[in-house]
Amino acid sequence: MKILLSTVALLFSFITAFGQAQSPAADLVSWSAKHRLSVSDFGVKLKKGKVGKAGFQLATETRTNLYTHQKRVIVRNNMVRSASSINPGQHVQEQLRFQQTLFDIMEIYARQLRQATQTPTAATSTARKPGPEEQIVAAAAKRRQHYGVDTQYGTLAAKQAKWEKTIKQELAALQSFAVPE
Repeated sequence: MKILLSTVALLFSFITAFGQAQSPAADLVSWSAKHRLSVSDFGVKLKKGKVGKAGFQLATETRTNLYTHQKRVIVRNNMVRSASSINPGQHVQEQLRFQQTLFDIMEIYARQLRQATQTPTAATSTARKPGPEEQIVAAAAKRRQHYGVDTQYGTLAAKQAKWEKTIKQELAALQSFAVPE
């Protein structure tokens, strides 16, 4: 009986651990040229009078080949559902357009980071030198802020259209650094 209870408890702990390991990925929405943000992508729905915001994540992961000792950087551009909110009762299309444009700006910088880190490097034991990541993330934050101020957070239609055109051109120029869909 004790063995059965121990086995059941062990099985339950594996199931719980597996479920927890799977949930972080479900909390992320990866950038995609085919999928535009929708209300269902936002984890928090706000009440009247509240303004939403999206939480974006430009994540890098370094993988080292055990045989060649070369390092390769993987760059991901995601929106975090649980850190993103939208007010479904107030100017939904404008909110989605604004957040999508911010997401698109982040994709430009994700592609620039992929470009800057595309060549595998030899793994060394010396202290890490500041890489392009810090500069690119800072530039992305500055650009997103400039976009928000310039378009009054997506409310000026002419300026919004101009930004969208520029972003589309920049994404096209960096197409070879897009993640295959």
